[in-house]
Amino acid sequence: MDKIKQDFKDKIAKAKNVDIVSFCEAVGYELIQEKGNGTQFRGVDHGSLVVFRETNTFRWFKEEVSGDAINFVKLFFDKSTNEAIDILLETASNGEFKEVKEFKKAPKEPFRYVYRHDGTTEQVESYLIDERRIHPTIVKSLIKKGLIRQSTYKGETDCLFVWGKSGKRVGVSIQGIVRNEEKYGFRGTKKRVGLNSEQDYGFNVSLGQPKNLYFFESPVDMLSYWSLHPELTDCRLIAMTGLQKKTVLNVLKHTLMSRTTQVYDIHLAVDNDPAGQKFVDQFKDMGYEYAEGGALSFKPLIPDNNAIPKQNYEVYQQVAKEFQVPWELLASWHKAESNFDPEKGVANNMKVSAYFSEAANTKAKEKEPLNLDTSVRQFAKDLISVSEDGKFALEKLIKEDRGTDATAFIDKVRNIYKVYLEGRFVVQEEVLKDWNDKQKKHNPPENVARIPKKQKTVQATQLFKNNRQQIVSVTKVDVSVDSKKKQYQAVVKERDKMIGHFEADSKEEMDKLIKIYGFEAMDKEDVRKYATNETKKEAVISR
Repeated sequence: MDKIKQDFKDKIAKAKNVDIVSFCEAVGYELIQEKGNGTQFRGVDHGSLVVFRETNTFRWFKEEVSGDAINFVKLFFDKSTNEAIDILLETASNGEFKEVKEFKKAPKEPFRYVYRHDGTTEQVESYLIDERRIHPTIVKSLIKKGLIRQSTYKGETDCLFVWGKSGKRVGVSIQGIVRNEEKYGFRGTKKRVGLNSEQDYGFNVSLGQPKNLYFFESPVDMLSYWSLHPELTDCRLIAMTGLQKKTVLNVLKHTLMSRTTQVYDIHLAVDNDPAGQKFVDQFKDMGYEYAEGGALSFKPLIPDNNAIPKQNYEVYQQVAKEFQVPWELLASWHKAESNFDPEKGVANNMKVSAYFSEAANTKAKEKEPLNLDTSVRQFAKDLISVSEDGKFALEKLIKEDRGTDATAFIDKVRNIYKVYLEGRFVVQEEVLKDWNDKQKKHNPPENVARIPKKQKTVQATQLFKNNRQQIVSVTKVDVSVDSKKKQYQAVVKERDKMIGHFEADSKEEMDKLIKIYGFEAMDKEDVRKYATNETKKEAVISR
């Protein structure tokens, strides 16, 4: 008996070591090697599937599923454990490819900023301002501070988002600005993190002394939200480059240790999709109170999170009327389970999959699209069956499987139900997914006038005064058509009372700088450049 068990353990070990990439080549399952990274391969049928050859593992990012060679065959070929082991060993033997050796990860080297900058940022500005609709003032100010760069490597122009930490570069996010679906698959453009970038960190900007943190999935989403909310202050904006719980906790720790401030609200500004909803669920029980008063809390900040698709709303209304159940409850369960996903993705971290979703770990075959009317009607029928004295025993509708947290899921349904009952929802034809979608809708191309690059101006001066009687003079200078100088300059009239100096390409940009940041909105670099030693301590914004 012991020998049989040992033989089975040996088979499992050998099957796990069968090279996933070679196996896929042998059976005709198509993977594409990632450009610039010879050890990573991406799925063709599933664009968010990545196989890591060094560790012989995979991760299906859309469904948040990962594993070894056996898990891969079980998931993508719909096999049992024993069947997966047999097909791996048989294919490896017939294909005459060797099993992969155990991979030992080399110690991580420190980050080195090896990127060369172009002499211009014109293409990056065009990408961020014209295509992504980020506010020009934000883009130009971050370029000036060295947090956004333009770089060209092997003929491809990239936008670099430089990660700063305590005054040092510790990483970089690389965003290609030219689409190439053939090369980069469903994403269309290059998206990478620089080699040896600091783990559990990301691109970030601090505005004042951070009392609140905002976490986004990408730098573009981060800058989009900032464009929509230029009034932001006393906060820190962080791009996680994906959904990274460890990044949230690590940056929170760094903020508390490096700044003389307490953090109160952590806003999880992730995408409005199943993965984003599941990510937010992970923080539902986190948070704590400070001994000296106040509390730290995690709050979802998801775009269009209270929006209900119009076609769904009409079905809920009709079915609710037929079965005499609250339409708000039909919508609440649907939202909590799958986030209205027509592809039946699971959108809760409690692992509940009942009426509107299909768990990814059952099979990797293409899911049948959701039949909304059929699913809502089935749910309404089952609601009636668990009705007790005018109330619904919702927990009876959940099948208790391993890892299922029915109690937490029902709490989520009830919280959404309360929101809908209070009328805090909107019905929309289109529910937007991320903050860049929101920014582009808010700021369509026809509403943006690019700043002319060459324009002769005349002289004009305007004075601004605040409630402290501090005066700043804004002058429109005479700039030749070939000059690279800014057209508008703001200077402080009484430098012994305040700090202040701005430069801008247009009156609108100058007015926005003063409106958003005030006269004292200077960063450390500008303080050193323009202020006296006595006034340096008055600076209020640090990036």
